[in-house]
Order: sequence, then C-alpha cells, then structure tokens
Amino acid sequence: MVNLIRGILANARNRVSRLFVAPSQQPSSPKPVPRRQFLEEEVFEQDGHYYPVSLGDTFDSGRYSILRKIGYGRYSTVWLARDLKCQRYVALKMLTKFCYGGPCEIFEREILDKIRDVSRESSHEGRKHVLPLNEQFNHRGPNGDHVCLTFDVLGYNLYHKSVKYKDQRLPVKAAKEIIRQLLKGLDFLHRECGIIHTDLKGTNVLFELETPEDTVSEYLESVPPRTSEGQNGAIVPLQEVVKMPLVSGTNSLHVRIIDFGVASWREKHLSDLIQPLALRAPEVVLGAPWDTGVDIWSLGCLVVEFVHGYVMFRNEPEEGDTWTPEDDHLAKIVEIIGPIPSSLLKQGRRTAEFFDEQGKFLRIPNLGPTSLERLLNGDRMPRMKPSDMSDDEVVVFIDFVRSMLQIDPMKRKSAAQLLQHEWLS
Repeated sequence: MVNLIRGILANARNRVSRLFVAPSQQPSSPKPVPRRQFLEEEVFEQDGHYYPVSLGDTFDSGRYSILRKIGYGRYSTVWLARDLKCQRYVALKMLTKFCYGGPCEIFEREILDKIRDVSRESSHEGRKHVLPLNEQFNHRGPNGDHVCLTFDVLGYNLYHKSVKYKDQRLPVKAAKEIIRQLLKGLDFLHRECGIIHTDLKGTNVLFELETPEDTVSEYLESVPPRTSEGQNGAIVPLQEVVKMPLVSGTNSLHVRIIDFGVASWREKHLSDLIQPLALRAPEVVLGAPWDTGVDIWSLGCLVVEFVHGYVMFRNEPEEGDTWTPEDDHLAKIVEIIGPIPSSLLKQGRRTAEFFDEQGKFLRIPNLGPTSLERLLNGDRMPRMKPSDMSDDEVVVFIDFVRSMLQIDPMKRKSAAQLLQHEWLS
C-alpha cells in the first residue's frame, strides 16, 4: 500500500511538473514523417480531396497564375498567385472537394460573405483586424468541384521564429498592441457579425505587409521555389513563407485574424469539436453550451504565451500516463485557475467521462494546486517574469488574464469589456 501511494504521488508530481517547463526545455517534438512517405497535405489526403495544383497553373479563366505554395491544412491548400486582371499578388485558398457538397460541409464562404457585407456598412475598428474575402469562384477538378477564395497577401504569423524575441515572448508594449487589435477584431466578429472564430491561435494571426507588392516581388526574385517528389512520383510544390522585415517596435504593428474554415455562427454551430486542446475552453471539453467566450478563453491562453513565453496548458503525454489528454487539460485548469463550478459540471454532456458524482477526477488521483498569481508574478518561475513589466503592472496583468480565463463562461469578460481594462490603457 505504501508503495502504491508513493507511486500515485510521484505520478501526480510528474504530471504537474510538466506544466512549469519553458518551451526551450520541453521534450523535442517527434521527427517529421519522411517526405517519401507523406508530403504536407498528403497526410490528410484520401480519394482526391485536394486539387492537384502545380506552379504555373491558371484559374478563373486565366485570371490567377500560381507562383508558390504558402499553406495547407485538412480542408485546403493556399497559394501565392498573381491576379493578372488587377495586377497584384493575392493568396488563393483552394478548399477540398468535400468542404461543399460533401459529408463535412463548412460555413467558410458564407461567413466570409457576412464579414465582407458587414465591413462595407460598419465603422467598427475591428473590421481592420479581420482578413476580408476579395473574390470567390468554383473550379472543376478531376474529382469534383472546389471552392476557391482569394485574399490579400499577409506576412509572418505570431508563431514564426522571426517574430519571437528573447525567451520566446514578445516585448510587453508590442504584446499590448497586438492584444488590443485582436480584441477589436473579436468584438467586431462577435457583436457585429454574430460569428465565433473557434480556432484562434498564433498561426491564425498574421502581420500585414507594409509594401506587399515590393516585398513579394523581392522574395520571388531572390528565392527559388521549393519542390519535392510526391507519393505518385510527381514533382509537387512545398510550402514557403514570404519573408518580411523583422517586427520592431509598435508603430508598424498591424495584425489580422485569418482562417474561418471552422468558424461558426453564434446561433448555429458547425461542430462541438473546436479549438486546439491547449487553448480549449472548459465548457467545450465538458460538452456544455458555448458561445463567443470560447474565443476569449483562447486569447487568454495566448496572452500568457505572448507576455511570458510559455504554453500554460501544454499537454505532453508520456508512457505510463493513466489519464487522457483531456483529463490532463481539465486538471491543469483546476490547478491554476480553480475548481470547476458545479453548475457547469451539470450542464456538460461529457462530465461523467471525467468526474465521479462527487466531482472528483476519475483518472487523476492527486492534484498539485498552484495559482495563476504564482505563475505570472514569477514566484514559481522567476526567470519567466518579464523584465519589462514592473511588479505593480504584474498585479494588473494578472487581473486582465483572470478576466479572460474565468472557468464559468458567464463570468468571462467580453472583448468590448476587456478593451476597457486598465492593463491596456
């Protein structure tokens, strides 16, 4: 029995200790799958979901000429193209054939139409921090129709190595400016458009290019395209990132929220499986009703990343774990933020998967409680306390973060309320 108790306590300490590891000390990620086996979107490919784009292809009756590949995901590929009609560079997003007319239809086109229509009539500042749709058209492929969307070309995302500064974080002044802009963008989406992004993360926040035509032209002239051999032996393009000047100071910082591929309407949800796990709101994990507060929760997690340089609810499974990643996520929320209200537990369709009738975890025998205050004021990790934030400001910052990371979504501040917070003044 003594050995069993020791084992349980050791397990709990080991689980909790992973919470306080800075990104640079985290175990290295698994090696990528060799290209000869899977090549970027080929990881997701089945039955010809993706249109086989090649460099030099043209679309929409010759209007758009493909120059480089700049992104891919489960539902689309994204290409740098030249709009020969308007003589400008654009990002062309080609959705998989099943996004419309298949078993997993999304709302992206309709949501982008709504954003564009509202933006034309609205004076809300937040419209400037959401990437609007330029044009759309359908393209017939060998396996079906593909919806194609075009956008302005943007620069680095917030996770790009050239954006990060010392200790994997952003200077506080720059972080504040970015957070203000994101809150304005979310307020526009939530209140003006009735839209919930549901996938707010660093890779979906991009910097504007100050001189996009010059920046892209210089990149194309200096960097040859990257290609590789795909599974079928064909030479296929590889993803690239258009280089942009380093982010320096706050004068030229302008970010936009992108990628509405899994966005939902407030009154009609696409899916209840939303958000990356590390940024997932507790009501989503529990299967309780959710609304715009899920975006605020994700932003609260991101704010800690921006300012402190680490992922607060990172999950690093190890061999021998007796809990699931979702167990671990909920446990970290309880350890750092506090207990989950019984009212929320009662609303969750999945609560019984994680808790017994007394509200105790089914698979995690022991918690290692800390507090948000200890994490953010440097008590737990002194080296993670930002050098450009005074002790007095830390207190205000903690209140700001706690306003976003309220476990009860009804108590979570809205984007409009957070914009009035003292820390952003």
